Amino acid sequence: MKRTTKRKIARAAAVCLVLTGLVTAACFGWKAFSTQQEYEAGDETYKELAELVRVKEPDESPASSENEAENTEEEILSINSDSIVNLEVAQEVNGDIVAWIHSPDTVIDYPVCQGEDNVYYLSHLADGTYNRNGCLFIDCENAEDFSDDNTIIYGHHMASGKMFATLIKYADQGYYEDHPVMNLTVGDQQYQLEIFSGYVTTADSSAYRINCGSKHDFSEWLREICGKSDFVAKEMAIHTSDRIVTLSTCAYDFEDARYVVHGRIHMGN
Repeated sequence: MKRTTKRKIARAAAVCLVLTGLVTAACFGWKAFSTQQEYEAGDETYKELAELVRVKEPDESPASSENEAENTEEEILSINSDSIVNLEVAQEVNGDIVAWIHSPDTVIDYPVCQGEDNVYYLSHLADGTYNRNGCLFIDCENAEDFSDDNTIIYGHHMASGKMFATLIKYADQGYYEDHPVMNLTVGDQQYQLEIFSGYVTTADSSAYRINCGSKHDFSEWLREICGKSDFVAKEMAIHTSDRIVTLSTCAYDFEDARYVVHGRIHMGN
């Protein structure tokens, strides 16, 4: 009798363990599924917004086709550009949108917001929807017109490779050579962002300095960040009159590591 009772207890315990395991697995599975659904919803939101803000070029007329050979390379690049953005359209979705950044042939094609703090857009899309993709955003202390010495744009390093995950690829010389320029829209102005430095740093490093105070300090700061770069940038003269944009994402080289990419704002074609 005692043996029978012990067997029943053992069976019941085994069943409980199995059921607990199944419930736990189901919970983890549902959480993973829900997270994936959330990420995909965020990706779709940004894809739709990118299509919405693109300025469509008019169809070619027969006359323009005949004269196509006469266009200069610069004109052709301008005509074929897919980086021209109507920021006003994006701002109708959310007035916090202050810019748009696009890195050709990469996933970076996103609106840039500015919140009252540096927390909100870590977990909200550009349309204000809660989503762990978050949104690219400039530091809350920056001027929204990118007039500071250094404007900082933060973005998540997503495991999916989205948002700012590709920034760490600038550690490779070849990647820099393939992607030396990004496109930046601020207000009604279309700029090029000429990349000149990228490296791992800490969250409280001088990379996050917004204004330098004097031309001498700005010059020294530029010298410092150029000297840290993982890649050798093409030769360009960077002056204290230039405006710098720093792109920042998480890195995993050590605790609290960041990967930053610095670029100079340059008026595009």
